[in-house]
Amino acid sequence: MSPATALPVPATVPEFLAPRIESLRQMLRAGRCEEALTAARTLSEELAESHGPLHNYTLHAFELVAFCAQLAGHPAMATEVSVYAAGAWQRVVDAEHSQIRRQARNGAASWLTVTNAHDAVRTGTSLLALLQSVYGKDHPSTPFVERRLNAITGADQETARNALRASGPALLIKP
Repeated sequence: MSPATALPVPATVPEFLAPRIESLRQMLRAGRCEEALTAARTLSEELAESHGPLHNYTLHAFELVAFCAQLAGHPAMATEVSVYAAGAWQRVVDAEHSQIRRQARNGAASWLTVTNAHDAVRTGTSLLALLQSVYGKDHPSTPFVERRLNAITGADQETARNALRASGPALLIKP
């Protein structure tokens, strides 16, 4: 699907999805984040199968998976899914579209809370590639991610430990 033929981003939840989205909201409000994550993943898989992996409903469902993953305490998964969603959005909407930028920001916010070195390097590398494709090297997020990655992978163990402390605006993540 080319950007010119991309479906518009829906303003409201489609009627056929409303009960499931409401159920997810209730799970999250009740603090059942793992259950919500499982439900969101199931929903995204079903939508990918029924509507296609690049349909806007599917991509919004991926965003919901990332949101639930962050709330459930899985920031590496949240980062991966946000990066994936942004990359998928890049394939179907104009390069400047807000959905791409939102998922790039969400991925960066999640990544700042990844405290496992292996996960931070793995997800940070793909996040850095995304940020460079979305914003270029001049955006403030790009050198920040580069510096944190360099600190984590550097020889100085204390600097690496400090870089692996969770920090940042994870609460700014929006589904």
